Order: sequence, then structure tokens, then C-alpha cells
Amino acid sequence: RVLDPQKVAAFTGNNTVATDAQTDASHPKVSYVTSFWAQERGSGVNPHRLEIRASLLANILNPHFDQVVIFLDSVKENANCYHFLKGMKELSHTLDITSFPTTSVNHADLLSRIDKVTCIGSTTGQPNYYQMFKNAVSNHVTGDIVVMANADQAFDDTIALARHLNPEILISLGTRGYSDLISAVPDNVYKQVVGKAHPEYINLSNERRRTPDNCMTIRGSIDTWIFHKSKLKETLRPEPFQRRNEVGEMEFFFMNEMQAENAATWALNQCYQFESVYHACEKIHSWHFHLTPKTHHGGGGHVGQPWNHPHPSKTPKCLEEGNCFLV
Repeated sequence: RVLDPQKVAAFTGNNTVATDAQTDASHPKVSYVTSFWAQERGSGVNPHRLEIRASLLANILNPHFDQVVIFLDSVKENANCYHFLKGMKELSHTLDITSFPTTSVNHADLLSRIDKVTCIGSTTGQPNYYQMFKNAVSNHVTGDIVVMANADQAFDDTIALARHLNPEILISLGTRGYSDLISAVPDNVYKQVVGKAHPEYINLSNERRRTPDNCMTIRGSIDTWIFHKSKLKETLRPEPFQRRNEVGEMEFFFMNEMQAENAATWALNQCYQFESVYHACEKIHSWHFHLTPKTHHGGGGHVGQPWNHPHPSKTPKCLEEGNCFLV
């Protein structure tokens, strides 16, 4: 399949293209927020890093996101937000895109700016889950609704539903994996950006082995949270995001630790009592750009209980009442 020229134009984010947000100012704004790590050019090849950059590109070009915020950790003088954004613009040329969305570095709550992409650099290492959610409700994030996701999750047009989320609902999503069910646009972004450089990763047997549909097969697998920023802006607190270690000291937990995502969902509900925790992966689809062998930035360990209470549900109360999304 080849990207339709009009679809590509709609994904450029420039002012000549009308998006949902531009055509109806009464709609709340949606910000996509994620974390990534800086890397110096020539410091080694990590195939999954290219996959993540492809996923970020797909989300940057998605017209249903009004803002994309990347918190870049481990930055250095020669590997920082400037270099990252320059590299992303160069990567977009793979898709024959000549008009890349406007970008900014480290700008906070500047309502006069219309930049779609903001990169926030940090000299510290990988953020823990509390820091990730604290970043998501910071002044750098200007959207009313936050889509916070692992960086290798690419969204399609179904993310448009996020704009209509009931403020009292917390959405958690498991990935739909990467299979022949993947939507055309993210599929093409992956194949153009990653597949041409690494054709061995896009054969069907590899796709099925590496990226299962966790929405359908693993009930507790979570890669994305969607919520109204106002509900956690003042209520987010560190204590629920900590567990005792082997010597009895309280410490924060990180992504890639076993049960960390489930513990994070529990922690969010301790900070604000949402009416429902909706596992809406059958309504909103994220696609997992991870066909390369498993490698993680940091990781290890196991997060102790409590975890999901209540457990994210595919049939929550709001679904019965018909008010998960206010459309």
C-alpha cells in the first residue's frame, strides 16, 4: 500500500490543512505525551530506536493530536532536543514530507505559540512513573486531554475519540500489536521508515511472534493512559507511586518492571477517584512498533502490590450508561 497524497498532507500539521481541532474551536485540545532517551550520533545502532522514532513520527503527523510533547532524558551537549528534532525532521523526508510541523524546545505554557511539537530535555536518566505523570500534567502540556503512552505505540484515526472523553473516566489501553489488521497509515509509516532499512522485520511470521494483540489476549497489559489533565493537575501525589524495597525503604517504580503499569493505574485512582477505569482498546487502537528483538532502556525488577483495584474493564459502568465518551 502507498500513502494517499491527501492523507500525507493531512498529516503534515501545517496551517494549510484543516484538522478536527482547527475546524471546531469548542472541542478540547488533545496532547500526546511520551518519554524517550537522547543518543549521540554514531554511538551505536539500536534497531528499536528507529522503530520508536517511526512511531513518534506517526503520532506527530496524526491530525487528531493538537500537541506532541516528548520528554527527552539523558541529554548532553551533543545529544539534546535540538539534535533530536532535527533528526525527526530529516526522518520525515522518508515519507516525502516537505512541511514538518513547527517545533519548540523547553517552552512552557506559552499560549501564544502554535508549535505542535515540544521537546523537553533533562540531564537525568529514565523517569519513574510518578515523574512521567507529573510531566504529563506540567505546564509544558497545553492540552485539556492527555494521551500518555509508551513511545513505541502509534495511533490511528480512532484516537479522535479521546477528544470526547468524559472527564470522570480514566482510559487504559493495551496495544493491538502489529498484524495484518493494522491501519493503513501507521502500517505505511513503519514500512517506509523501518521496513526499507530492515526488511527482515516486516515479514508476517516475525510480526506475529514479536507483537501480539494484547487487547484481545492479555487483560492486564497497559501501554497508554488517557485522562483529563484537570483531574490530576492538583491531585497527583508521589506516595501511591512508591513501594518498599528489600531493605524496607520506599522507592519509586519504573517502566519495564513487572506489574509497573498495573501499579501505576492503581496509583492514579488513589490520586483521583475516577468513576470508571475503561480498557477501551476495542474503541481506540494503538499499534506496537516493536518487531525488533526485545531491548529496554533501563528496566528489571518487580513492583509489589497493590496493583489494579479496580481492574480496568472492557465493560465499565460508563459503557452501560453510554457516557464514556460525550458525543
